[in-house]
Amino acid sequence: MNFATHLVLLPTFNTGPRLLGVVTEVLSYWPHVLVVVDGSTDGSEQPVLELAKTEPDLTVLLLPRNAGKGAAVLAGAQAALARGFTHALVMDADGQHPAGSIAQFMDDSQQHPDALVLGRPVFPANIPAERLHGRKLSVGMVYLELLGDGVDDPLFGFRVYPLAPLLRALGSRHGGRRYDFDTEAAVRLGWAGVPLRNLAAPVRYFSRAEGGVSHFHYLHDNLTLVWLHTRLIVELIFWRWPALLRHRREWRVAAASLAVLWLSCTGGIAAEPDELVNPVYELTAAAPAWSDLVAAFAHQPDTVADFTERRKFPFKKTPIELQGEVRVSAAHGLSLHYTVPDDHTVILDAQGMLLRAPAGEKTPPVDPRAAAAHNALRHILRFEFAALEPDFLLYGQRDGADWTLALVPRTDTLRRSIGRITVSGTAAVIHRIELRRSAKQVIEILIAPPRPPAEFTAAELKQYFR
Repeated sequence: MNFATHLVLLPTFNTGPRLLGVVTEVLSYWPHVLVVVDGSTDGSEQPVLELAKTEPDLTVLLLPRNAGKGAAVLAGAQAALARGFTHALVMDADGQHPAGSIAQFMDDSQQHPDALVLGRPVFPANIPAERLHGRKLSVGMVYLELLGDGVDDPLFGFRVYPLAPLLRALGSRHGGRRYDFDTEAAVRLGWAGVPLRNLAAPVRYFSRAEGGVSHFHYLHDNLTLVWLHTRLIVELIFWRWPALLRHRREWRVAAASLAVLWLSCTGGIAAEPDELVNPVYELTAAAPAWSDLVAAFAHQPDTVADFTERRKFPFKKTPIELQGEVRVSAAHGLSLHYTVPDDHTVILDAQGMLLRAPAGEKTPPVDPRAAAAHNALRHILRFEFAALEPDFLLYGQRDGADWTLALVPRTDTLRRSIGRITVSGTAAVIHRIELRRSAKQVIEILIAPPRPPAEFTAAELKQYFR
């Protein structure tokens, strides 16, 4: 893990005796820590200043007056960026946020440096009920402001920020300096096209009797949040929505192209029964009755065909239809050039997925479930049974030259996110691929007869592959 790019940022205001213990605990998990003292008057920073004399990687930034959490985080972000850091994990200084999750969040951020890594709180049993219910309104408002999901909990401040995008989004603004910071930062980074990732994080709750500290002023801070959402909604309606729709389209393609569009609908609905999924039809990678097809696909030349893709979801009355061209190359992978409703190309190869659009290229955040689905599509189009077998149980039936395959995920995780895959074709030509979680959650890909075989030109390889 690279310690040189990421630090932990602790904003604090009159945290009391808990502060030193939290700083000490954080240092045991991560070497670089920046404490931003937001005009504290209780002297809680003094033991930390003493500790900084013996801990070279602990820095304390003293602000002359209390300006609010957001102001403290932004001041710390500027200081961290000036010292060469690119990311900061922000966490509360009162011990409620999980120091034990720092390494996991930092690792995820380093794997996805363009993303904002947000915590999704796992609350303890002693959390007050009003705290849980009060969050629901904020969650709903942010869903509207982002035109969809992406932020599981906009009020939870345990998150890793990419510093430069954060300062661009909020550094020059007057708002987002107090308890509205966490929400406004998440929304504005989403508006700016920063990928949003959510990881679970346990929360500890301390009552006042246990030394818990809260500076939340019920009336004032709730009014601040109401004014924040009012501003964001107005801004969205009058000028933010076109760019946001473009970003969301890129997110959808990146996170859900072809096989994982329903990842946000992970309700665990079981796929419908299929007569083909029967021990009588179970296959192995070395099934002799299918060896001729395996050999035919293995020696298939570069292939181009038109396709139509229909996506059916329970929350939409009519299916979404997309059209384009599919290109399959044994050496370069799979390329899906969508022409309807917009122009973009999805490239799936051994390196992962690449989204190429007129505005430029983007490598989406890695999702193990998405990777499994995309790898399955690549292997299906090459009829690579051996590569499919570790993740799927294989079933197949043949009738002369016609054949049908069913792939059933071996794990519950894949079963919830991908569902069952059914493929049918004639000889070494695939006609149809269906990915089904239920009768209301289906992606169907209809592939036209391939064009006459011809090796891809250098220009085609440059345009449709990498």
